[in-house]
Amino acid sequence: MNAGHELDALPLALPDRALAVVGVDLDPAAVQAARTRHPHATFHTLDVNALPPELGRFDLILALSLLQSPGVTQDVLLATLRRHHLTPGGGLILGYPNARYRGGTLSYGARMRNYARPDLSLLAADVTNARRGLQKHGFKIFVTGKYELLLTAIPAQAHTPTDLEL
Repeated sequence: MNAGHELDALPLALPDRALAVVGVDLDPAAVQAARTRHPHATFHTLDVNALPPELGRFDLILALSLLQSPGVTQDVLLATLRRHHLTPGGGLILGYPNARYRGGTLSYGARMRNYARPDLSLLAADVTNARRGLQKHGFKIFVTGKYELLLTAIPAQAHTPTDLEL
């Protein structure tokens, strides 16, 4: 979640909907910044690897630039979100930057350990693994994006939107 900047786009994307927003971040300063930026939302200082079931179930889960974070295992986190925090009929939007944490610092151009040049195969593998896992559990997947790859997952039986162009 960081400071909640990604939440600025929700009213633009869903202008006619009242939204109840819940955000999670491990960093208390980021949570406070998000509360200041979005005072009507609810924010928690929590580790995404240990989300309590009572956090709730949601129609949409956004995980932007989270799945490459140190200590996060993508398959485990996605299974937890899908099983315990996504409503039936709900969807996910997962953001994948071309970056990795190296020595605690975000480094753009995903690099494999002991490999000097960026290698997009790491990014492609992350997106492919998430896509396969979610498809196995009944989701349609769309991969889009310009500066960050976005994987959107909606239930397979849901109507596929056709008016996504701006």
